[in-house]
Order: sequence, then C-alpha cells, then structure tokens
Amino acid sequence: MEISARKPIRVSELVRNFKSEVAPSDIITDVTACFTCGTCTAACPIHEVYPEHDPRKIVRMLNLGMRDKVLASPYIWYCSECFLCEKNCPQKVKFSVVWDILKHIATKEGYSLPLSINEDLCSGCGICVSSCPFEALELRRHDDKYTVYLAIESCRGCGTCSAACPAGAIAMSLFESKHILQTIEAALA
Repeated sequence: MEISARKPIRVSELVRNFKSEVAPSDIITDVTACFTCGTCTAACPIHEVYPEHDPRKIVRMLNLGMRDKVLASPYIWYCSECFLCEKNCPQKVKFSVVWDILKHIATKEGYSLPLSINEDLCSGCGICVSSCPFEALELRRHDDKYTVYLAIESCRGCGTCSAACPAGAIAMSLFESKHILQTIEAALA
C-alpha cells in the first residue's frame, strides 16, 4: 500500500458506504470519530518495527471510502492485537475490532492472505491446530496422511500457527524472525 501525495485520490474510486460495510453502527461511531491525531500510531509496537503500518492512515482511508486500497493492504494483517492503540486513543476508536473485520472481508473476497501451508512438509502433528486462537485450522486425512487445512474465512493472520509448527510447514509472508523479535522488544519497551 503506497500512500503518496503524487497520486491523487479519485472521488469516482471511493466507496461511500465502506465504513458502514466494515462495522456495525456502534463501532462506526468510533471509527468516524477519528481525527487522525496519531496517538494510536505512536503507541503501536508494530509501527516501531514497520513504520509503514500506520493505524491512523488505515482508518483515514477507511473513512474516505478507499475500499480496494485498504483491503489489498498488507498492513491490515500486521496488528498483534495488543490493544495499545485503543487504550491510548482519545476518541476510543476500536482499532482491533476494525482490523479483525477488515481481515474477514479481505479473506472472504479473495484478497491475499499472508499465510501459506506446504502440505509436503506438514507432519500432521496438530500442534498448529491446537495453538490457533481463531480455530482456523483443522487436520484432514489426505492420501493416508493427515495434513493441516486452513479455513480461510476464520484466519486473522496472527502467525501463531506458523510459530508453533515444528516442521516449518506454515509460512507467514509478512514476517521474518528478526522482525518478530524486534516487535516483541518494542512491545516490552
């Protein structure tokens, strides 16, 4: 997702009801209350490692109706759900809920998911299945072997399964080990 002053925003490309599509009315009030002060971004440990992840800009794009750019953005998958943005927001915007809904819409509509499974490497141990907080994985028997199957509509791209997989069969395209460690360090600072 490139946010550049050089490329103008075309009104004809905006989806006016996008914010209504993203969240129920009680959350919309919070999202539209955002005045882009940047407190959320300043509190975000992910922003420390990935400066391009800017909750303020994503919510602004959502409010403007930039549907395709928001849903195609890899940055909606970066949220670690630490809730620091919400705790610090003077307008009480529910960023984590918004990210969750955006991820759900993106997966439902076929936008790229940052997760891939290599069935050849999968041992069928099921550790990833038991570690997934969203119950997005299940073991299925295939050719006399159990392999993990991803329920795309349930996945939120948190990466827990990838971290838990002892065979390295699950890869997260957004994160490298050094960035994960930097994110943890930033959150603990």
